[in-house]
Amino acid sequence: MTLCLLAGLEGCADSPSVPEPTPAPAPSAADWIKAGDGSYTHKPSGAVCATSVQGFALKGLDLSATEGSLGICNYTDSAGHVAQIRVRHYLPGVGETALAIENDKKLMESSTDQNLSSAIRAGPGPAIDGQTSLRDVITVRRNDLLIDCAAWEKMSRSDGISPIMDFAINCLHMPGG
Repeated sequence: MTLCLLAGLEGCADSPSVPEPTPAPAPSAADWIKAGDGSYTHKPSGAVCATSVQGFALKGLDLSATEGSLGICNYTDSAGHVAQIRVRHYLPGVGETALAIENDKKLMESSTDQNLSSAIRAGPGPAIDGQTSLRDVITVRRNDLLIDCAAWEKMSRSDGISPIMDFAINCLHMPGG
């Protein structure tokens, strides 16, 4: 690439070309093993998507090719709460929120003397049936991949008891960790 300066300077200077970032590989069904009981294991990360986690039932594995995603296990419970176990590549500067980006960076770029194992965040989540939701997310680093244990519920709950953090904590302690 050649850069020409037009502010009274003579000539042109060659500027080094900036390489395009390498896109993360698309999710591969070959990386996921389905067990006889219907659970899934992601071989590279060791993430396990059990058929049931703290009252949430596994609804399926989504291998949509969204940026950085290696697979999402979707869960719901009988009260309408939603949960996911998401396995993904680290993409610097990319995330759902500023806090998610900061947590990912701390997990993936921490020095060896300050190696973090997990990060937690809570706040507004995706809408459920058009209503605002509250979401808890615990992210862990495993084999240089990120695993999100996320659950959310409608903000309108009135009983004060919420299983969404229980899902995230149980997911955090999944086998293979």
